[in-house]
Amino acid sequence: MNHERSRVCPVELSGSLDNTVRRWLQNPMNIVAPFVKEGMTVLDVGCGPGFFSVELAKLVGAAGKVVAADLQEGMLRQIANKIVGSELERRITCVKCDQNSLNVSDNVDFI
Repeated sequence: MNHERSRVCPVELSGSLDNTVRRWLQNPMNIVAPFVKEGMTVLDVGCGPGFFSVELAKLVGAAGKVVAADLQEGMLRQIANKIVGSELERRITCVKCDQNSLNVSDNVDFI
């Protein structure tokens, strides 16, 4: 395994980032709800398979936006697959970052 790859969770193991046990221990809604309000623009850096992104999209409502940024295209595809055909599809924008830039130019209210 090369050094770069060892610094991120491989897409193949993304189930360990989004599962029932983690949701029970670290409920994303309980963690972010006090800080995120309807209409906000939120940046989820290192979003992985969308553990927080999906819940953030529910909190920001139809007038809000979530920018889900990750180094791995495979993680972003997992989010896209979760939300396809739902109202959340309009709220979440997936952005592929690279080693030196988030590639996000939006002004955000919460990161």
